[in-house]
Amino acid sequence: MDYLPSWNKPGSFTAGRDPLGLQAASVRLYTELLPGLTNVTNRLRYFSFYCWVVRQFELRQHSSKEDRWSLFIRRAEATYVLASQYGDDQSAYGMAGSTWAGKHKDLHQKFDFTPWTDQPGEDDQYLKAIFGNFGQFYIASMQQIGMLEESSIRVQVVATGLGLDLANAFEAACPAACKKLLAAIDSGTIGPKACEAISNEAHPAYLADGSRELQLLIEYLCGDRNDDPTAPARRATLWNILNIVDRTGVIEARELRRELYVQAHVGDIIESGVGDNLLGWRAYFVNEFCHIALELLLNALTYRINAAGSDRTDQLALDLVSRVLGKNGDRTISLLEFAIHQPFWSLQDEDDAAIQLAETVGTADDPPDALLATAVALILSLWIRWGADVRIEAALKPATVSARSALGVFRLLDSLSEKPVSDALASLVRKFIVSNHLLIAGQKLAAAGTYTYRFLVDDGALVDGKAAEYGFTNPRIGNLITFAYDAGLIDGVEITPVGKTFLRAIQPVR
Repeated sequence: MDYLPSWNKPGSFTAGRDPLGLQAASVRLYTELLPGLTNVTNRLRYFSFYCWVVRQFELRQHSSKEDRWSLFIRRAEATYVLASQYGDDQSAYGMAGSTWAGKHKDLHQKFDFTPWTDQPGEDDQYLKAIFGNFGQFYIASMQQIGMLEESSIRVQVVATGLGLDLANAFEAACPAACKKLLAAIDSGTIGPKACEAISNEAHPAYLADGSRELQLLIEYLCGDRNDDPTAPARRATLWNILNIVDRTGVIEARELRRELYVQAHVGDIIESGVGDNLLGWRAYFVNEFCHIALELLLNALTYRINAAGSDRTDQLALDLVSRVLGKNGDRTISLLEFAIHQPFWSLQDEDDAAIQLAETVGTADDPPDALLATAVALILSLWIRWGADVRIEAALKPATVSARSALGVFRLLDSLSEKPVSDALASLVRKFIVSNHLLIAGQKLAAAGTYTYRFLVDDGALVDGKAAEYGFTNPRIGNLITFAYDAGLIDGVEITPVGKTFLRAIQPVR
């Protein structure tokens, strides 16, 4: 019998992506704002392709054995990416197994790919995941949308309605490709002619204009199906993104993110769902800016811990704050007075400051004092601008757990507004950096055995500081833009006639 207590058992080390628990609020926000896809559902046509593959397994294998399904889906994925890379590698971005396929795409004769598909879980495979890209990244979204039935096992079943329609539409659009795909899945081999045939019809960039397959995928993307619970939010976000692209010609995901916060080029919004969605995105970025500022302060604290050798939390927090305020800063004025006398920041200034902080946080370097001051100034600017905004509060509240969000930061600052600024900021450090990190790291160790501590407590002192690299969360905007390209809603930096029809259907573009 093992009597060793669980907290003494070794855990696997990881840097921990959310050391303070605030990133989780961002994830909850963007999941609600842009549902029905993820950060790793990279190409629109995978939805119809996977519906077809699942349906073919149903029809041909008549089995619920997971090992047979693993082999079938892995061979299907490897064939698809290899053929697409062979036919048009420049347009085959975002496909599962692209690195592997890029090494084998120059085919001159029949190629046996089974050494890279038939040993799931091994390191040398096209993908290590036992049930492929589909099993790791697509099932949850496809079930949520209604393409797949809910299932308690790994073997999936296409849902009557959208799932079956997509499976049939893919085969109708790609009859020759489907025959070649099935032959490759059965044999584990493929040649140049079969790759060419598959790529010509089924390449993810070659959705045929006017096809039933494209129509169904556009209906999903644009949120036109009443039986899809994810449709309204996705439709609103897509409208807001396409509206910005139409007005600015900006297509790069980072710039689109900026505009979703600043909202200088959105025009007059009259449709309530679109307006509520924009407000939700602004709340998301408020939370993003808060967590990136606090993570910079966390890294600075780890360096101070090591420099001090061993020091109490209160003293370390005050030392960190003294670097923010500088030698000549007045530590006796209230937090509120200090905040309102800071230089006024615009929305653009706040976004610029957050980007500057993220660049340093992404390196794990010791932040200079000027950046510490920027981090605190950003938090205070957000507090003064949004802390009393009931709309932002309403957007942040459902995503907030145990006060771990920008809303929690604002409420703490409210309670400290009349305290001396040095004491108030030290309280912020103790609550949202020291206490939150120890709690989050402890929960991760207990739940998953992963060691994510950036510092430890030893006899009341903080020790063993370890800085790490952090960054913004990924709210799927880039994936949505790729889907819009695949669906023919965008061409270059222009909204196509199909895209403009979608925009006008929601509200007149002003």
